[in-house]
Amino acid sequence: MTNDNNGTVPPDQVPDESGAGWADYLAEFHNQRPGAVEAVLSQAAAGDTTPYRWLARAIPPRVRTVLDLACGSGAVSRELASADRMVIGIDLSEAELDLASQRGPGPWVRGDIRRLPFADSSVDAVTASLGLVVTPELSQVLSEVARVLKPGGVLAAIAPALRGIAPRDLRVLGRLTARLRTRPQFPGAVELAGFKRSLSEAGLRRVEDGRERYGFWVTSRADAETVMKALYLPETRWSRVESAIEHLEDRIAKHGPVELAIPMRRVVAIK
Repeated sequence: MTNDNNGTVPPDQVPDESGAGWADYLAEFHNQRPGAVEAVLSQAAAGDTTPYRWLARAIPPRVRTVLDLACGSGAVSRELASADRMVIGIDLSEAELDLASQRGPGPWVRGDIRRLPFADSSVDAVTASLGLVVTPELSQVLSEVARVLKPGGVLAAIAPALRGIAPRDLRVLGRLTARLRTRPQFPGAVELAGFKRSLSEAGLRRVEDGRERYGFWVTSRADAETVMKALYLPETRWSRVESAIEHLEDRIAKHGPVELAIPMRRVVAIK
């Protein structure tokens, strides 16, 4: 990915082909850019909803205790917060949690979603906005989710989708990836292949699997920079990111605002 100062992540923090190095890369990314992902997803819209709101709507009103995995700057936690509900955000990044604490009441917990510091059967629901794709150990995370959920508890998660993108959207995104010479990457499988079986093995039953297209409108260079700063782009030089930003600037100048499609998948399961 890129560093806001010199454009590169140190070599020992770039993930290799085996996936090693992701922990260091993500730690550095979120230390430098707390709130970067929220800045995009909170403005991505489909009608009157955002990805965060779509995720929050999967949690039944009766739920009183929610654990928000890899909560980042706390966007989902704030969507779910109410006077009669406790929403606990957990994340490894101190910088993200500091920002979350400035924006909402919490509680906020620094911890690893692969080893949740909570008792068995202690929460009514678990949410994950990208949380299931920021670790390659999906089965371990799901086992922990099942452990802390009460019987009948709900897991609701969203993740980027690859299937079902319209040709026009592909053309727009393709021009950007041509300049970046890569696509955004995640430690885990983006489409969560075999996810139904993984849920079942953890003791969870899938009850919903839906997809939605969101759009982020780029109207200025600042918007273009906001998008680029939110992407995981290991080994991508800043010159390539700058090329993508300049491409968007040129498109805006010639054709007006550019809509970038953000396809998402929502999965809901019950213990």
